Amino acid sequence: MFSVINNYIQARLQRENLEEVAITVAAKWLSKENILKDSRSSPGFPLRRNIKQGNIFGAYKKRDYFWYIRRINGYENIISVRELKQLFDLKSRTSIYQKIELSNIPRRKTNSGRIYFTISELMKWSIQKKKYRVLKKLRSISSIVKNRGEYSI
Repeated sequence: MFSVINNYIQARLQRENLEEVAITVAAKWLSKENILKDSRSSPGFPLRRNIKQGNIFGAYKKRDYFWYIRRINGYENIISVRELKQLFDLKSRTSIYQKIELSNIPRRKTNSGRIYFTISELMKWSIQKKKYRVLKKLRSISSIVKNRGEYSI
């Protein structure tokens, strides 16, 4: 889920040519698109929780009080372990972690230790390893992300 949130926010910032957005505004965007339901009693709380867990890229506090998310120049769309598991049609999380280790799949980690993958690195890896079925899926995901700023596998 954090990958969809990050991809959507960064695509929207890019599309609207904004340098940053307050998290309350970003939370409204996400809620309207049914990506992350916002809290009525505390607007922005679900997004703020993700920020505090280290899952939202470009998040920072202004004047040590208000949370914002800045646009990341050169941002590369990402997918999560769960989405990669679906790409490989695997049944368990253990099997995807084994595949990640054994196949040397290029991965990155958030500050909180969550593993994620950039689509461009996965495409290069799938070409090198001749994983054409995965490459085909990655290409379709990549085109959807570029066109809409959102996707789901």
